[in-house]
This record gives sequence, structure tokens and C-alpha cells, in this order.
Amino acid sequence: MAETVKTFCRNCGAQCSMEVDVERGRMLAARPDGSKSPYGGYMCPKGLAAVELHNGMEARLHSSLKRGEDGAFVSIAADAALDEIAAKLSALIAEHGPRAVAVYHGTGAYRSVMGNLLERAFVAEIGTPNFFSSMTIDQSAKWVTMARMGVMASGRHAMRDADLILLAGGNPLVSHQGVPFALAETCAPARGFEAAKARGCKVIIVDPRRTETARYADLLIQPLPGHDAEIFAALAHVLLRDGTYDAEFAARWCIQLDELRAALAPFTPELAAARADVPVEQIELAARWLGEAERPISGSGTGPSMAANSNLADHMIELINALAGGYRRAGDLVRNPGTLRAKDTFEMAMSPTRSFEAEPRCVSEDTGALVGEFPTALLPGEIMADSPDRIRALICFGGDPLMALGDPAVAAKAFGHLDLLVSLDCRQNETGKVAEYVLATSQPFERPELSVSGDGMFPEAFVQYTDAVVAPAQGVIHDWEVFWGLAARMGVPLTFKFWNYGLNYRDIPEGLPLSLNEKPDPEALFRWLAKDSAVPFDVIKASPGGVRPADAQRLVLPAPSVLGRLELCPPDVAAELAALVDAEPEADFPFRLTCRRILHAVNSAYRESRETRRRYPVNYAYMNPEDMAAAGIAEDAQVEIASQFGTIQTLARAENRLRRGVVSMTHMFGPLVGTGDVLADGGANVGQLTSLSEELQPINFMPRFSGVPVKITAA
Repeated sequence: MAETVKTFCRNCGAQCSMEVDVERGRMLAARPDGSKSPYGGYMCPKGLAAVELHNGMEARLHSSLKRGEDGAFVSIAADAALDEIAAKLSALIAEHGPRAVAVYHGTGAYRSVMGNLLERAFVAEIGTPNFFSSMTIDQSAKWVTMARMGVMASGRHAMRDADLILLAGGNPLVSHQGVPFALAETCAPARGFEAAKARGCKVIIVDPRRTETARYADLLIQPLPGHDAEIFAALAHVLLRDGTYDAEFAARWCIQLDELRAALAPFTPELAAARADVPVEQIELAARWLGEAERPISGSGTGPSMAANSNLADHMIELINALAGGYRRAGDLVRNPGTLRAKDTFEMAMSPTRSFEAEPRCVSEDTGALVGEFPTALLPGEIMADSPDRIRALICFGGDPLMALGDPAVAAKAFGHLDLLVSLDCRQNETGKVAEYVLATSQPFERPELSVSGDGMFPEAFVQYTDAVVAPAQGVIHDWEVFWGLAARMGVPLTFKFWNYGLNYRDIPEGLPLSLNEKPDPEALFRWLAKDSAVPFDVIKASPGGVRPADAQRLVLPAPSVLGRLELCPPDVAAELAALVDAEPEADFPFRLTCRRILHAVNSAYRESRETRRRYPVNYAYMNPEDMAAAGIAEDAQVEIASQFGTIQTLARAENRLRRGVVSMTHMFGPLVGTGDVLADGGANVGQLTSLSEELQPINFMPRFSGVPVKITAA
């Protein structure tokens, strides 16, 4: 007889409430649970396929692996692997210091609360600054903007309160990535847009493709990729030109307005329209709507952050919030102040930190950390650097950096230079294939979890705890046990803390010291995380569908006496604007390749699900039908796509949603390096078209992953 268990999905930040049917320890089916969720009942195709993933559709690992002397993998017990890894780490640290060790935190690691926190504790205690993650692969330009402009602590208006939404290069109806950057409700995003439209909110979408989200657009601007900086600079130019910007806000919370006027003077709507190949009237109309709105919000997805001039583009996008009134003010409603750690919100600016100018710094390039992390694009350089502080051991937690980094020839050479490479994952990936150890970890439904990462991201206050839905498969280890087990063997004391972005783990004063002799009890640690919760842990645990605390909403409070300022146009931003004015067009390549999300996969996960493979047997190159006709390319014809740095082969598909001059493909598909047999490869890795040494952004050294200049020919 099947049993129904309430739990929540851990594919992404939405953490949708769900019900799972279980019989004799095997998961049978999943469906949404809207009994308590602030989103109502909703689940995307990835959530519905979670049972398929759990039950092994992506060749799950049931044993940890060690590379033998002959190069082949052999099974090894997890405890024995930890013994050997701990000994090697201790020896490397003793000889070369803590900077010899690095960790990479992948997409799969974000929804493992205990794994995440014990990883942070381990890194902090051994004293290495070498923390890398997938955040600096796709959206680190947003962190650069925070470091150079500063942050408005009151935050942007919630989508449920906005009267104008301006979204560039994001497609939340497909990606299910909204808060805090892409201006959508992460769960059930279509419902959020429908509700916004019903109350009269205008929606502006800036994207080369008429995305699924664009069906809600009152204005769709379809530029050539890579020109977001010019478009948003022109919008700011018009707000200043017409005096429709929020002068009161700028006077109180901002500096460098005169410098900004001077730097933006050349960025007329005409210049931006010519560069981006869009009607000038669209830019003027978008600027007028921004000036008229009372509660506008401006944001972006990964598109601008992965294209040319990404740091400048994201600065200009956030600049619109500062000029047009995109932030909450004192007296405005805070719909979700948090549940586990409810906090007051103040109308105040936090001055820029320019953390990338501080110590510690990378050894391969003269740059520091962003929000406590080094740029992942520099990971190969940090391994290969001629420095005593180079990285010699890398632990990869829930990710595939070899695949995600791009430029696989450079990345693979660097990974081969490591003394120790360890992969923590429930399946084998490209990084694991070259690792010395692959630790087979449990899957989300095999461990208890608390909705810590969603605490401040839900549209309304909500919290949910789940026990393990099924027992862990024999032969696997929980990811948190890896970090605790290494620390115990190395004699490294661990303190469990409530960490979030913006906090330095070592500096958090309150924590729970862990025994290195007795393995921690997960429920006890979750109870400690909830000790200051608005809802007691016992109530949370007794409410498997989740809890929505009553009367949780608060108002934004007036600023305290100590005030910061947003820097609208610091000297380096002004210099980047000046350089952009004089930039020459890239004429050698007729097409721009952009990244795209697909509904049935998230990064490298779910690529092998039945529905994903039915829809995407290869990583199709989508093109405008007129471009295909002009190039003599037929539907499903094999094509070669060449950039300055490499070539790939795949099949072409017509899509009239794309403007001309654009080809659109998905990241993290196919083998690391294609064989030329498109169908056998099952995809093509667009990372082969990028470079980790040329055309990098300043500060975060971001490669060009989107808007890549390419040529396309029939193969």
C-alpha cells in the first residue's frame, strides 16, 4: 500500500511544496501540494521528473570511486576514501599552506543546507580563501555592481507591489529563477505575471528572443545581443534629460550625479538604437514609462551578465532602479521579513565595499573576492600559477566546473595539473571522470531538509521542514558527512553557524561547536537553526505541509543615523562608458550566439530524463527562418558553428521567436568535447566557443558566454 509523504522540491530556489507517493521504500510519483504554500499548488516539469531522477535515470552512483594506478576507477568505501583524502589534504596544507586547497560549490549544492554550512565551516577553519561557485560563472556582474555602486538595504519593490517591470535577458517562465535579480516569483512565475497584469502593471522585456515570458510584455525590445549597456545607458540618459528621474531619492541616497550626466551624454536613444538595431521610439517609450511609474523595478537574468560589457550592463540596469524609484521606502510593506530569522528592513543605502580591491587576492590576476568568493573563471589560472600559493587540491561539491567553465582545453589541462581532485555528486560528470576520487552522495529525498535558502525569497513568510522521504541508497554518503568526516580526520574544529550571502563565516559571532568524535544529528542542527524562528521548530516539524506565520508582514523603517550613499558613476564605470562610446562593431562574424534555458533541465541536471531527451535529442541551434533560408540551411540540417576560439557541430532548427542575426543554444549539453557525430554526442558544448584567456571582463574576469560572435555554415 502506497504512502503519501509531504516534502518539498530542491531543484531550485522555489522549493515548491510537493507530495510523493512511496511504496516499500521506493518513490512512485510526485505532485504539487498547495495546502500551505504561498504559491499555491505548482510544480514545473523538473519537479515532476524528480522521481525519475531519484530512481536512477541519470546513471546514479551507488558506490564511491577511486582512480587506480592504471587510470581506471575501482569501488571504494566512503570511509576509506575519506581516510585517504584527509591524509592527502593534511599533507598538502602542511607543506604548502591552506591556500593549496580550494572548493567549488555547484548548483546541486545550494539546496543542501547542512552540506552548504559544513562546507563553509570547513573552508573557514582550514583558512583558505579559495571558494568558487557557479554564481561567478553566470551572474557575477551583479556582484561587481554591488561592490561598485553599493546596495539599497530596503531592497527593490516586490513584484506584487510593482507597477512597472523591466526585465532584460531573463526568461523566468522557463528558468524558474526570479528573486532577487530576475524580477519574478520563482515558483509559479506565470501566475505572478498574470496577477501583475490584472492590477495594471506594465511589463517591458528586453531580449533578442520573444521569450515565453514576453507574452506578458506591453513592450518587447529585441536588440542584437551584447548591447544591454547601451540600451540602459540610453534609458538613464532620457530620465536625466527629461527630468523624470527621482531627484529627491538621488539627492538623499546617491552621489556622482553630475559625473553620471557627463558620462551618459553621448548615450542618446539614437546611438543605442543604432547599436542594438531597435526602433528609437521603443527606447523613448520605455524611458517615459519609467518616469511615470511610482513603483518600477528593473532587473535581469543571465543574458546581460554573460555577454559583452556585462559589468557595465548590470551597473546600468541597477542604475535605473536608483534613478526611477525602484527601491522600497520607509512605510512600504515588507511582505516577507523572513521566518527562521525575521528581521527589520530599513530605508538606507550601504556604500560600496569594492571588495575586489582588498585582500586576500588571487595569485593569477590582481583581483580580490566578490561576496566572499573568487571568480570561477580564474580557477584554471589559480591552479597553473607559478606561485607557492597555487591551488593543488580541489573539492567539487554538487557541480561540474570542468563543463561549466568553458574553454575545455584550458580547463582540462589545469585540472590535470592538480595533486588531488575530488568530486561529490550522486552521478558521474565530466569533472568526476578526471577526478582521483568520486564520492557517491545521497540525493535530496534521502535526507531531511529545512527551507533555509528560501526563507527570505518566498513572496510571503513561509517555512517548511521535511524528513527523509526514503532511506539513503546503500553505499552512498551524505554530502555534509564528507566535510564533517574530513574535519574529524584532520583535527579541524567545526562550528555550525547560520550563514547567508553577505556574511563572512568566520566573523559570525554565534555558532554551535561540533564534536569531532560523534557524528552530528541533523535534526538537532536544524532545531538550532530554527531557535530564533517566528515559528518554533516543533511546530514546523509537526506541520509537514509547511507553515505560514500569521501577521508576519512588516513595514520598512526609517533610516538609522549612520547613512551610506550609492555611487552612481565611480571613475572605473565612467571609463568603461567612455570606452564603449568609441567601440568598433565586430564585423567579422555575422551571427551572435545567445544562451537559452529549457523548461525540462536545469544546468546539467535532467538532461537525460525521458521528456528532455524526447524534446532535445541534441542541443539544437535555433535560428530565425529567414536566416536559415538565406544561408541555405534546412530544418534539422547539420551545421558547423565557429567562433574565434573553437567550433561545434549540431542540428539547426527554425524559430520565429528569434530576431535575425541570432542563434540560440543551451549550455551544459553534450560531451565536454564533441566527436563530430551529433546524434551520438546527444548535444554540443557551447563552452568550446569561449575563451578563458581573451575578451574577459575586468574585475570578475567573466568570459563571454552569450552574444558570442559566430559563423554558421551547413556541415
